[in-house]
Amino acid sequence: MEPTVSTNTMTEGKTPFGGAFPSGSIASWLFKLVILGLIDVLGIWALSKSLAASWWVAVGFLVIALVLLNVTYFRKGGLPFKYLVPGLLFLLAFQLYPAGYTFGASFTNYGTGHLLPQDRVVAAIISQNTRPVDGAQSYNVLPIEKDGEVSMLVIDPVTGDAYLGTADSYQPAPNAIVENGKVTGLEGFTTLNLGALTSNPDLDQQWQELAVPINPDQAIYLKQQSPTRAAETQSTLVYDKTADTFTSVETGAVFSPNGGVGLYTTSTFNNDEGEGNVNSGQYLTPGWPVFVGLDNYTNIVTDPGVRNNFIPILLWSFAFAIGTVILQFVFGLLLAIVMQEKKMRGKGVYRLLLILPYALPIFMTALVWKGMLNTDFGLINQIIGQPVPWLNDAWLAKIALLVVNLWIGYSYMFLVVTGALTSVPGDLKEAAFVDGASGWRAFRTVVLPLLMVSVSPLLIASFSFNFNNFTLVELLTGGGPFPGSPIDGGQTDLLITYTYRLAFGTSTQLLGFASAISMLIFVIVAGVSAYGFRLTRKLEEIKA
Repeated sequence: MEPTVSTNTMTEGKTPFGGAFPSGSIASWLFKLVILGLIDVLGIWALSKSLAASWWVAVGFLVIALVLLNVTYFRKGGLPFKYLVPGLLFLLAFQLYPAGYTFGASFTNYGTGHLLPQDRVVAAIISQNTRPVDGAQSYNVLPIEKDGEVSMLVIDPVTGDAYLGTADSYQPAPNAIVENGKVTGLEGFTTLNLGALTSNPDLDQQWQELAVPINPDQAIYLKQQSPTRAAETQSTLVYDKTADTFTSVETGAVFSPNGGVGLYTTSTFNNDEGEGNVNSGQYLTPGWPVFVGLDNYTNIVTDPGVRNNFIPILLWSFAFAIGTVILQFVFGLLLAIVMQEKKMRGKGVYRLLLILPYALPIFMTALVWKGMLNTDFGLINQIIGQPVPWLNDAWLAKIALLVVNLWIGYSYMFLVVTGALTSVPGDLKEAAFVDGASGWRAFRTVVLPLLMVSVSPLLIASFSFNFNNFTLVELLTGGGPFPGSPIDGGQTDLLITYTYRLAFGTSTQLLGFASAISMLIFVIVAGVSAYGFRLTRKLEEIKA
């Protein structure tokens, strides 16, 4: 009897387009088709939204991502690349793009007073320089939207006719939708209710700033009072769209766009003096972001106020990161050596207790320690019986930060070093003892070098993390104590917390300057990491 040859038809299927199924099975191919189909649907939806909002960077990314995903997972072979593609896309979207955006912002004056694009600035200036018209009429209005732009559908109180109002024009709207004798919308536009406005900050901001020129010669604009009502207002400025200038109704001063500072300014404005200086001339706010070259970077060195804050904070950032790594490593190493003692009993219980700090969330640990270090009511001061200002004195606050960070991080080092010690060959230590070496010398000359080969990359990673340890500093000390204003920096501020305060911590946000400091942080961490890995390679050569 001839042997029976078993065949699996599922692994010999063909795609509807010909050729074998990439994975060798119909079921897996269909599963892949469904998953990629869902991704494509979501991608196309996001692509349409990005096109409508003119987010060209997002459009380019989505097109590349969709094409790459479909080509990669529907072609036969290329298994390593199939694992790499998702990671590469996430790297591009969540690391490279933010880094590139930050790098670009560092060369601009992006910040308070320079947040809006120039096409939004005109509407904002008109909106901020209007006053009610005596005896002005009230209009029924509806906010409407098309392609991400908000307009005003106006119903004339006398005739009942509908008009389309934008920031540039006021014209009849014959295509208005009428239901039960009331105007409810406009063909081609989406009517926005209060919920739609409040749930979308961008649309709500546009609605708040929208000023419809119903009588531009007299600078009379229609401004919203609510999502259903608007009133006539008169601007103190007349905007000439052709010349792109503002003229003051009261003084006759003419304001032209100044690309050097991103403001509408008079001819007497001095760019070198800058905005805020009474001698620099007149200007209108808000402005728009403009390219300022290396000014944000040079200010770190040349501006005495900035330099006097930056240098101490930079030095403390290094001291904090290096001190933390050394303390955590030494303490974790000592505990790991103790736990290796064969005669010790209950090592399982001890190990469990030692890793408990690592298991707790850092924000919880930081807040608990902040309570214990409180000058008046803290547990530590109650135990020692003295009102020690742990968090209100510069040096004590720095010591407290190092101690708390030691408590948070020693468990990690303990686990890492414990694993590394087990990989050290025992015969090398025995050979050292045979040669007459003491326990300390055997550890220093044999165990420690081999240990550093395994641990060094993790120490570098720990340095990078603690150099930017925003969470602990912000929760424990808030960067303080502060000898001056918060904008000047605190005694325990790291560069990252100082940057955050510049960007978001005050009423005046210096986003461009903060971006420049962020790029310096990136360069510093990258440089230290590269140097550390170079030393690690030398240790590996010694091992070999």
